[in-house]
Amino acid sequence: MNITIDENLKLFVGRYVDSLASWAIIVFYHQNPGVRDRITDLATHLGRRESDIEIAVTELTEKGFLLKEDEGVEAVYIYDPESILHQQVEEFVNALDVRDVRLWVLSAVLDK
Repeated sequence: MNITIDENLKLFVGRYVDSLASWAIIVFYHQNPGVRDRITDLATHLGRRESDIEIAVTELTEKGFLLKEDEGVEAVYIYDPESILHQQVEEFVNALDVRDVRLWVLSAVLDK
């Protein structure tokens, strides 16, 4: 794999893409703007374990990527980023179209 990864992409992945679950959540919310989901619903949509989704959603919420409304099992999570974060997500998702970039992201996630 001989590809140059954009520095902004490296920073984004380093900050937000901590696991395969967080990767899936980021892409899901980007592709489904306006979605308001509970952890159980996200786990179903993504075909992942609830426990993995809960960890990733909690981390993404703490980092300001997702907003949380309500508490407990009724908590819903919303993706409503500031324009600069939205642009970074757009660039991340578009970059995933390139196989070598996907492999780099996978490697970066597995190294964490």
